[in-house]
Amino acid sequence: MPNTKCPVCAGEVPGTALRSGTFPCPNCKEPLRLRDWSPLLIIPLQACGFGLTFVVAERLGLEGNGLFMVTLFLGSVGGLVVAGVLGLLWGWLLPMPLERDPGRAFDDGGILHIESPPRLRKGPE
Repeated sequence: MPNTKCPVCAGEVPGTALRSGTFPCPNCKEPLRLRDWSPLLIIPLQACGFGLTFVVAERLGLEGNGLFMVTLFLGSVGGLVVAGVLGLLWGWLLPMPLERDPGRAFDDGGILHIESPPRLRKGPE
């Protein structure tokens, strides 16, 4: 796993120091975490998985409804295989992106909502 750079001090963070959750930077002691992946990556990975499942099933000699059913039911498993292989290659070859951990005060897990302003009561007339 290659070394990556701290987004705060630009110091080298060795790949062995990366952990899940929050960890301190070895240089500036700033709390860091791995950047979250975009959920939009699921769409092309699943498309590759369904395509890979279709090609493998077709090469094994399936046709018609059998080919359709195997692609339909095993395509998501193929997407998981594609995502796993690409994730391993990404982790071994490229540095992992880091970001500053905002801490618990930033996101307390509650749902944000807007409340209407309080209504003024009319006095006796």
